[in-house]
Amino acid sequence: MTAAQKKAKAKFKQAIAYRQKTGVSLKEAFAHVYDKKVGAAPKKKAAKKAAPKKAAKKVVKKAAPKKIGLSIAKKAAAKVKSLARKAQDAYYEGFYEGKPAALAKKRAELKAKRVSAAKKKVSEKSILNKIHKVKNEVSELDELQHKHMIGAVDKMRERLIKEYNWTDTDVKNLERELGNMQQALKENPKAPKNLKDETKKYIVSLKSLLKEEKEHLKEIKKLL
Repeated sequence: MTAAQKKAKAKFKQAIAYRQKTGVSLKEAFAHVYDKKVGAAPKKKAAKKAAPKKAAKKVVKKAAPKKIGLSIAKKAAAKVKSLARKAQDAYYEGFYEGKPAALAKKRAELKAKRVSAAKKKVSEKSILNKIHKVKNEVSELDELQHKHMIGAVDKMRERLIKEYNWTDTDVKNLERELGNMQQALKENPKAPKNLKDETKKYIVSLKSLLKEEKEHLKEIKKLL
C-alpha cells in the first residue's frame, strides 16, 4: 500500500468517526477532515416592497445566490466521491495483498462500474447514497480483514507454543544428561584418563548446547 493510499484510508476513517461523533452529514465530515468549507445555498433575500409609484424599479435577484450555492455543493460532492474511491482502492489493495490475480480482477470490475457510472448524470443525493454504500462495503472488508489477521495471529501463537514446549523438553533432557555425566565423573575418580577426558569434552559440549537452547527459549517466550 502506497503512502497516498494509507493517507486516504486514514482520512476516510477520521471522517466516519467525526460524523458518528457530531451527527453531521458525510459530506461535512469529509470537508472537516480536509479543512474544506462546504456551504449551503445562501438564503434568498426577501424582495422589498416598493412604493406604488416606484414599482418599475423593483428588482429581485434570486438566481445568482442559488447558482453559487449549487456550484459549491457539486464541488464538495465531487471531492467526497474522489475520496471514497481512494479509500475503496486502498482497502481492496490491503484485503487482496499477496493475491495479484484477485486484485487485478477486482480493479477491472471497479473500473467497469466507474466508467458506466460516469456516462450517467447523477444528482448530489444519489452520489451521497453511493458513498454510503461504499462505506458499508469498506466496513465489511475491514471486519473480514480484521478476522483474517486474528486468525493468522492465533496460528502463529499456536506454532510458537509448540516450539516453546519442544525447546523446553530439550532443555530438560540436556540438563538431565549433563547431571548424569557430572555425577559419573564424580563417582569414578579412578577411571582411565582418556575416558575422563572424553567425558569432560562431552560435558563442555552439553553446557554449550544447553546455553543455546535456553537463549532460544527466552526469545520464544518474548513473542508469546
